[in-house]
Order: sequence, then structure tokens, then C-alpha cells
Amino acid sequence: MKVCEKVESRGRTTYNEVADELVAEFSEPSNSELPPDQQQYDEKNIRRRVYDALNVLMAMDIISKDKKEIQWRGLPRTTVNDIEELKTERLGLRNRIEKKTAYLQELEEQFVGLQNLIQRNEQLYSSGNPPSGGVSLPFILVQTRPHATVEVEISEDMQLVHFDFNSTPFELHDDNYVLKAMKFGERPLEDNMTHNLTDGGEGSSMSGLCQPQAPTILNVSNRPPTSPPLPGILKARVKQEH
Repeated sequence: MKVCEKVESRGRTTYNEVADELVAEFSEPSNSELPPDQQQYDEKNIRRRVYDALNVLMAMDIISKDKKEIQWRGLPRTTVNDIEELKTERLGLRNRIEKKTAYLQELEEQFVGLQNLIQRNEQLYSSGNPPSGGVSLPFILVQTRPHATVEVEISEDMQLVHFDFNSTPFELHDDNYVLKAMKFGERPLEDNMTHNLTDGGEGSSMSGLCQPQAPTILNVSNRPPTSPPLPGILKARVKQEH
């Protein structure tokens, strides 16, 4: 507090000026009978404490230092706006933590689902009755109404697919959604694996799922195309009925 008061009263000063002034103030007449080595020790101790105090004030942005000159900047002031900003920042950080926690949980469920899928596939193939086909991971499942008319455009390299659902509602599901629907992400499959194998290895309608391969890029739209199709696009019209 003494160092802070000295710098504030001077406005601009130096370390030596503050230290000399405080050494003079703390040197009492009764200390004049002290041995010279003791007086020198007290002076060094005061100067060291002044140096530490100036560093603290500078770290708190209360003072600034330019070479040897020290300048007073002012004590920090907390206003209502500062408190509201801190509350907003705290709320934002909490939301980020909640989102990251949910994302981590989703990744853990995906990991468990893939581990269970690998274990199920290994047991299916070792049982002597492997599935005839499979679906590569990752994939995207496009779901719409059975009576919907869907226009499909596929690029020649099979990397771009354009769907036009003609205003019919649709949903997109990834492989993790399917794994959850198949109860792969809940717990290890050791307990119910025997039941699945006794049914001829057909544990579910998606029993042919296999391990991940290269992903497919999907471009989905429920609006009519605003421009002519690009060259090299294959067009098809798919109508599903009951």
C-alpha cells in the first residue's frame, strides 16, 4: 500500500525515488544505535520489498514502466457492466463445456458401438455362417415417406449425389444413429451374442455392417434445382410404393 500511495502521489517516478523515500520513512531515530550491518540489512530488505511491490502493481496494470520511469495508471474499478459481462462470459463458458461434454459422450458411444460391431462381425464370420453382403462404414441413410417421389442425380465418379424430394419431408441418419438403433452402443454384446448366433447369425436387419472404409460425399436438397444439371450427372427418378 505504501508503494502504491507513493507512485499515485507522484504520477511519474522511478524505483530509486520510491525506495529512497520509503527507506527514509522507515528509518527511525531509535534505530540509529543499531550496528551498521543491521541497518544495511534493513535497507536492502525494504528495497527488495519495493521492487516486488512494483512488479505486482505492474502485473495488475496499475502502473506502467518505460525503461526506468514508472507511471501511475490507476486502480481497477468494477462496475455493474463488468459484472454483467463476467456473468455472460461465465454462461458462455458453461455452455461450451456442456457441448463438449455431450460431444465427448457421443464419441464414447461411437467407440463402444464400433467395438461391439467388430466383435459381432468376428463372431459371425467365425461361426461358419457369414452374412452374404454388407454395408461399408461410414454411410448416410436418407429416409423419407414410402410414397415419395425422389429425383436423384449422381456424378460419374460417384462422389456427388443430389436428391430432390419435391417438398416431401425427409431425414438424414448417419451410421452412429443406426448403431444406436441396433443397441450396439449400450453395452458389450457378450451377454446377448449367443442369442443372435442361434438365430442363424441374423442379429438385426443391418447384420451386414462391416468396418469403416472411404466416406462418400452427399449433397442433399429438398428444393428444385435452380440451374441446369452439370455435365456428367446421371439423372434418375425413384418412386416408392407400399
